[in-house]
Amino acid sequence: MLTIDQIFEYLAGTIAQDRLRGDREALRQAQLAAGVLMRAAEQAGDRETATRFRSLASQAANRREEIEEEDR
Repeated sequence: MLTIDQIFEYLAGTIAQDRLRGDREALRQAQLAAGVLMRAAEQAGDRETATRFRSLASQAANRREEIEEEDR
């Protein structure tokens, strides 16, 4: 069975790869996915997991902004 840690590691790796490729759309999708998982954790009362996914969503947004700044 898939664990929260595996999902977290997958998303973190995806964010890093998407940043290297400069793939803004994939980073947007990763940000949305992390946000959905964050809200699910919040609804379940799991603050630690919600915080972890909030951090990933923020990382994805920041990496996307970096790409946009480089493109200017």
